[in-house]
Amino acid sequence: MNAPEMEVHRNVDDPVVRYALDEILRDSLESTYIDDDYYAKLRHDLVEWDTVGTPLTPEERNAYEALVLHESWLLDRRAFEQWYQLYSRQCLYWVPAVRDMPDPEAGDPQKRVTIAFDDRRRMGDRIVWLRTGVAYSQLPPSYTTHVNTGFVRIATDNPDEVKIRSQFIVHEMRDGHALQTVPGWMGHVFIREDGELKIDRKISCLVDGHRSHHNLTFLI
Repeated sequence: MNAPEMEVHRNVDDPVVRYALDEILRDSLESTYIDDDYYAKLRHDLVEWDTVGTPLTPEERNAYEALVLHESWLLDRRAFEQWYQLYSRQCLYWVPAVRDMPDPEAGDPQKRVTIAFDDRRRMGDRIVWLRTGVAYSQLPPSYTTHVNTGFVRIATDNPDEVKIRSQFIVHEMRDGHALQTVPGWMGHVFIREDGELKIDRKISCLVDGHRSHHNLTFLI
């Protein structure tokens, strides 16, 4: 048994991970919220993301910036089940296959190919797939370091949401492969769900998202 397989089996046998995976599988039974209205909301998001942001207050840094940094920390430790719990019940993880700041037409996921477009069910599928230990594009598995900076708050029409945009660089390494550097910006939409701050939608826009890439099956 090689090292990646040992890591996968150790993680899956952990009771905490096992419970989380069971919960993820229950979530995968239905996904009913991606519809025309949801796509229209995403196109409107692109309009708002393209506006000038304002620096975060200390209170906003403690709430929103801290949660983005915690998300990156979990991803860099391959704690995918805990990462999944940061998201709302009707969430989205989206990586467009277009340039740095897509407009509503070029970035429309209803009409355009994407690198990733995961609702909660698909996010769960991705985690289970990563935990199988037999996903070819993740043999050996990716290890990452996320660097987030330049946090600003973006004005939004929805009083129940908070939009935070930041710049990022992700370094990704797989044994036997060259180090990969992925730069861009990301936008997080935060909501309160059952009194808890959750990520409702996340978009990660790569500077070179329109170009072909060696392997983007890791989480950005």
